[in-house]
Amino acid sequence: MTSDAEHHPSSREPFVATGFERVQSAFHDIQGRPEELGSALCVYKDGKPVLNIWGGVSSSDRKGPWQSDTVVSLFSAGKALTALCLLHLADKGVVDLDDPVVTYWPEFARADARRKSRVTLSHLLHHSAGLPASRTSRYGDVWDWERMVSSLEKASLLWPAGEHTAYHAVTFGHLVGEVIRRVSGQMPSEYFADHFATPLGLDLATRLMPHQKDRLATCDSYSRWTRLRTAFFASVLPRMGGWHAQYLRPCSSDYHPNSARWQNAEAPAITGFGTAEGLARLYAMLAGGGALDGVRVFSKEMIARIANERPAAVPDLGIRHDVRVGHGMYFNLGPMADLGPNPNSFGHVGMGGVTSFADPDTGIGFGYVCNHLFQPDSKMRSIIGERAAHLAKTLYDCLP
Repeated sequence: MTSDAEHHPSSREPFVATGFERVQSAFHDIQGRPEELGSALCVYKDGKPVLNIWGGVSSSDRKGPWQSDTVVSLFSAGKALTALCLLHLADKGVVDLDDPVVTYWPEFARADARRKSRVTLSHLLHHSAGLPASRTSRYGDVWDWERMVSSLEKASLLWPAGEHTAYHAVTFGHLVGEVIRRVSGQMPSEYFADHFATPLGLDLATRLMPHQKDRLATCDSYSRWTRLRTAFFASVLPRMGGWHAQYLRPCSSDYHPNSARWQNAEAPAITGFGTAEGLARLYAMLAGGGALDGVRVFSKEMIARIANERPAAVPDLGIRHDVRVGHGMYFNLGPMADLGPNPNSFGHVGMGGVTSFADPDTGIGFGYVCNHLFQPDSKMRSIIGERAAHLAKTLYDCLP
């Protein structure tokens, strides 16, 4: 175990700074539960790591130890990576978030032109574009960029932009990502690599990258029953119900990070991959005014715009809970974003338990990843379980 001395981010040894031992104990208590597989927790404070720990196994068959550089699916926590790419383009003056989407992607309004021409980039980031799902998508479209984008172009809005908030669970990545591609000429994975991952030394991506594949953890809950259930939600239920039933319409029985299609596609609403350390460093940059380790990624003005939005709670028609939606990330409010005790914290969570956030008031960048996927039920209010929330509470109890 290293001490409080200078700690390089690429260290292969677990690290716990003096005063944060209780967080390590809480992590090991969670790791000792019989249902757990592997997980990792990394926390930065004021631009420096105070905790970087891991444990358990990296495969669903309980073989192979979790390593310092084990990569796992981020699920929806990867949405924030894509959102940050668009915010980066806005920070450079390449786009204006108040501009209509059609300014940069004219074909977006191939159908429902009058209403879709009023959808702005800000609507996309705030999950208020009116396109959380559509009947124009086909089974498996989410794995094919051109097919998915085409289906969104042909889709009609469910309601006028800005009228309601509804989590764009599957469509968010292609909606925001296609604007990035049209403006920059790069896919979101390429843009994020060039402007975030490489300069900041982040083991994060909006899709599984070649250099990550031999370090990939597999997740549980990928049984034959899971595949049949997902296929039902993607192919049968959409024919029977309203717009909520269309959520998984473009997906398929491959809707799980262990599947080859998930691991070889770019669908940035769901296919992010990375480490807890990568997430913690990304949010440490956001908590630190847009810079980390002397590398500036965002202007202080853009960080102020992101962090100071502090939105009020509004009902989300998709997840049927109140949310506080920011610029592609969520401000603290459970169960969608249980991010410690500070209401000013913001970040994103991912299905199963992944949690990542920034707290600019205390300089915290937090990243937690796991491969045992929490399964919500009617008795549990939480969407992702209480593991990361408990660790975050313990962390804040350790702060001066």
